[in-house]
Amino acid sequence: MAQVYPYLYRGELRTKQDKCRTAVPLDKPRIWLDFNELCDADEASGAPIYLFSQADIVNDSEGTDVALYEGREVSVFDDDLDASHAPDPMLADGVVIENSLEQYPRVKWLIKLLKHEMRYKSGEEYVYWMSDLQ
Repeated sequence: MAQVYPYLYRGELRTKQDKCRTAVPLDKPRIWLDFNELCDADEASGAPIYLFSQADIVNDSEGTDVALYEGREVSVFDDDLDASHAPDPMLADGVVIENSLEQYPRVKWLIKLLKHEMRYKSGEEYVYWMSDLQ
């Protein structure tokens, strides 16, 4: 995860963590999520939960500041390649939840992925690819 630093946000001193931007066009502004940081699953639904941020403010793929709080719905992406090695970002939507996992004390926020309503070509329930939208 990227370094966290003090940040003045709307007149209040908060913490910020710069997230990755992408040169690949996305369907909408999204926040970078490292899909390698799976840390848990929701007991009730089985939804995957990932480490998300050490800070209260992150930036999206267009550089806009996004304030994180419990229950906030966000759209996320991670860089990925298709079978011919062309960029095909992984996409998902999720809900921000406060970290209660003791083994990750430096992480403030987690993200629980939401099932998407559409059945994309990939057949995945939580994650889809840009190519699924075309």
